[in-house]
Amino acid sequence: MRKRLLLKPVLAVVDFIILTGTFLLAYWLRFQLEFLPAVPVPSFELYFRFSFLVGILGFAMLYALGMYRLRHLSFGLEDFFGIFRAVTFSALIVMVMNFVFRGYIASYDVETYSRLIIFISWLLGLISLSLWRISTSLVFKRYRKRGKGLKNVIIIGTDETARSFCRAIQRNVDFEYRPLGFLSNGTVPAAEEVEGLQVMGDVDDLPAIFQREVVNEVVLTCMDMDTEQVAHTIKACERADVQFSMIPGFFEILTREMSVQEVADIPIFQLEERIFQRWGRLVKRGIDIAVALAVLGILAPVWILVALGITLESRGGVIFKHARVGKGEKVFSMWKFRSMYADAEARRGEIEDQYASTDALLRAPEDARVTRVGRLLRRFSIDEIPQLYNVLKGEMSVVGPRPHMPAEVAHYKDWQRRKFDVLPGMTGLTQVRGRKDLSLDDMVRLDIYYIEKWSPFLDLQILLKTIPAVLWGKGAY
Repeated sequence: MRKRLLLKPVLAVVDFIILTGTFLLAYWLRFQLEFLPAVPVPSFELYFRFSFLVGILGFAMLYALGMYRLRHLSFGLEDFFGIFRAVTFSALIVMVMNFVFRGYIASYDVETYSRLIIFISWLLGLISLSLWRISTSLVFKRYRKRGKGLKNVIIIGTDETARSFCRAIQRNVDFEYRPLGFLSNGTVPAAEEVEGLQVMGDVDDLPAIFQREVVNEVVLTCMDMDTEQVAHTIKACERADVQFSMIPGFFEILTREMSVQEVADIPIFQLEERIFQRWGRLVKRGIDIAVALAVLGILAPVWILVALGITLESRGGVIFKHARVGKGEKVFSMWKFRSMYADAEARRGEIEDQYASTDALLRAPEDARVTRVGRLLRRFSIDEIPQLYNVLKGEMSVVGPRPHMPAEVAHYKDWQRRKFDVLPGMTGLTQVRGRKDLSLDDMVRLDIYYIEKWSPFLDLQILLKTIPAVLWGKGAY
């Protein structure tokens, strides 16, 4: 963990060097590239001095956007967008300063900084910082695959949440966890095995475990511990300098923004309602209409080919309308290309018997009702294209929680119904995180996270991640 602390100043110094260096490189390229218009060459000293301000501004933006928190050492779309915003905001500030201070640099013939140089430095900075962070993440990924640089974690709880968490961190080293074992909350005896790891005891054994094992973090997953036990666990972690974390059971509450008010000198935490503020709803609706019209125009020839394939293979209509639950728990008809035989609904019972589910969602990887053309359509999510009509009608959004059938929604818990606060989407976090391979609880947790953290950038990230998710077809059946 000390190595991670040392990495932060290294990243900061290299980022600063990249930002100042790309600004000076942009100055050189501006007057070396022959296809650019010829202009008088300004003083290099003027740009050399200003490059330090560019570096400081860029570093400040990267810091403000959390690029040095190092919660994980991998590089993803979120990190790219963080760099994009930091470089863009700093470039905008530079341009504003260029306008405000015009005419005050009297000792130079050229009294303003070239906007073309600022643009070139923005582009070079974006590319260079991204490549630098990608190369760093690849080095650490190889390091982690050798079992190094991982945090030793003990999981408190043995329920399905604990098991799912354990499986997830075992499968993906990018989470940077190495599970040592479980602590029982009384349901599984000590020395038993869960997910191939030993149940090391119960919560009271934590101090003794800290003395004989190197533990970096303790993760609480069970919600049936009383407050005294939780307080005891936190205190034991603090004394041993071990990070304490928890996976919330009341996900719909803990993901929401909270404000603190004082009443009679007593602090009261209040949930803030921020479900797509008005400007956000307008922006999102505008994006939905623009994307739907553009995609409909581009994919018009696909409609004809798909319709021909469906008609030739089996009788029935090309478009299949299915009841789904949308915003405000209102039922609407969702459009899809028909991917099943005409008698699919009548045969649903036999498929439900064959693929029994514990959470009311039907998952049938080998569904005999699906046609050959339909299997291809589902594999690449082509059957979803007609939902653009639902988007134009205002019944769906391009990005949002995936809608379920009324029979499935009837089994929802109260906290899961929060997903009906917004329009359902054609794609969303569940589509890029596993689709039907996810449990209903995991799906809704992702949907609620999306609702609380929505921004145009998040929608763009999901749309970009949808492309590889569709191509690989994981969980698509």
